[in-house]
Amino acid sequence: THGTIKRHSRKLKANQAARIAYENYLSSFVKIEDKRYLPNENIMRSLVPLRAAVGTVVLSPSQFEQKHMNPLGPNFFFSEHNFANDPLINAILSREKQNLGKDISTIIFVDTRDSKGFSVSGYIDFEQSARKYKEGASKSHPWMDIFLGRRRLEPNQHDMSFVAWYNGKVFYNETENYKVIPDAGRGLCFRHKGDGSVLTIERYITEEHPRCEFIESPKHGSAAIYDHRIRRKC
Repeated sequence: THGTIKRHSRKLKANQAARIAYENYLSSFVKIEDKRYLPNENIMRSLVPLRAAVGTVVLSPSQFEQKHMNPLGPNFFFSEHNFANDPLINAILSREKQNLGKDISTIIFVDTRDSKGFSVSGYIDFEQSARKYKEGASKSHPWMDIFLGRRRLEPNQHDMSFVAWYNGKVFYNETENYKVIPDAGRGLCFRHKGDGSVLTIERYITEEHPRCEFIESPKHGSAAIYDHRIRRKC
């Protein structure tokens, strides 16, 4: 029946999301020297349980799924738990509840290196990304591992804006909160869908806007956090 096919399709998507998430988890243990001497990522991941440092616990697929793949739900707050002591992590967590309450909308700009060592940068819609992660979406940033210090916050081609500097590829994506407006005169802009404000974001992060906080993180690289205070419509 049609209902059976839909359930089967949802199960396949869930299994695929779990597989990708577990592969990303194993990749977080891979070191730079592993990439020099091992031929491909599948072999690197398969050797992780055997090569892990003494005292390091590497979860099995079933343990990982039980711990990480169950949706956290909208009432879970990262900021109510203890996580890695990092200036970028602390700054993001301090804004979580204000984003959920739609008082502010936080945009995170990150300039760092991806897992392969290439320079990348991009803008992240924090509210949408964190909410999608809590709902169990497979393409959201792995916020639990990021906050625990296991993974770096790396922008990707699904974010509002993403640049892979090694090949010059640029990606733009509209989010539930923002419409992307590339403007030759003003630079990259974002229009907030809730109140219609146009944010000349590239100017904000280069001219030291008062609502922009600049952060150097030992783990995550250079970052800037801009807080758009959402205007209430009368």
